[in-house]
Formats: sequence, structure tokens, C-alpha cells
Amino acid sequence: MDPISKSFRGATSTKERRQRKRHIFSATAEVVDVVSGTRLSTRAADLNVGGCYLDLLNPLPIGTNVRVRIVSDGAELKCMGVVRDSQHGMGMGVAFTDLDGIQTALIESWIEKRNSPALANFSPSPVSEKAKPAAPPDQKDALATRLIDLLHKKGLLTSNDVASLLRDRIL
Repeated sequence: MDPISKSFRGATSTKERRQRKRHIFSATAEVVDVVSGTRLSTRAADLNVGGCYLDLLNPLPIGTNVRVRIVSDGAELKCMGVVRDSQHGMGMGVAFTDLDGIQTALIESWIEKRNSPALANFSPSPVSEKAKPAAPPDQKDALATRLIDLLHKKGLLTSNDVASLLRDRIL
């Protein structure tokens, strides 16, 4: 079996362990291994009140206790966590272990800000009266949208790039 098929089969058989919905998020982050003091600068890619996913080429091992610092919209979250998932070349999932009410409220405000009018930032330009209505999305459209979303989440596309790509795809 080739490595890609083996990897794909392994990914589909992995049991989903998240207890909360992930929210696409992009912010500057720093993680520090509590024992060794190793400090890594990274980017938070997903976020919920239970934890986050940090993009790293060389993530820390599962079970590592860490201090996490995430900065977004002029606010800063500092908390403790533990590495729950680690994928070399990809990143690591960190579960928060000591959030208080203020920290939880900050995370919820970041999520709310990105979930509410965020789609308005990605909406296409107003369509002229002569323009044809968009066809119902098919599998190619769904795949293209997922790919655009993934590239944005990984920091490879800006919000303006996403808006432009979605506008061009819809029109």
C-alpha cells in the first residue's frame, strides 16, 4: 500500500475526540514547554474554549505541559495547557487546563467576532441585474471552498485573497 493511501485510511479511522466545535481562527501564538523552557513562536489555526491547534513543523510530544500565549485583536490570552495531539510537519492540538471566566469570555468574544459578520467580509460584490444567478454548488464547488478555507486557515491566503477567490467562483 502506498504511503498516501495508508495515511488516508489512518486518518479516516481515527476517532474524533473533540468535545467542542472547532472555529477557524488565525492569531499569533507562543508556546513554552514548562519543563524544558523551550519557547516556540507559532500561529493558532483553530480555537474553542477547550483548546487550540497550533501550526508547527516540529511540535512537542503528546502529554507535554505548556504555557500558551495567543494575541489577537489587541487582546492577549495566557493560560496553561497540555499537548493532546502532535503531528510532525503539521502542528499540535493543545487542551487548555486552567481557564478562568475572563479568559473563557475572551475566547468566546474572539469566536463570536469571527462567526457573526465574518462571512460578510467574504461576500461577493453586488451582482448586476444582467448577471446570471449562481448555479447550485456541486462537488467541485464544495471542494474548492474547502481548499480555500484550508489555505486561509494555514495563513497562505489573506482575507482579501479569500474574498476574491470566492467572488470569482460564485460569479
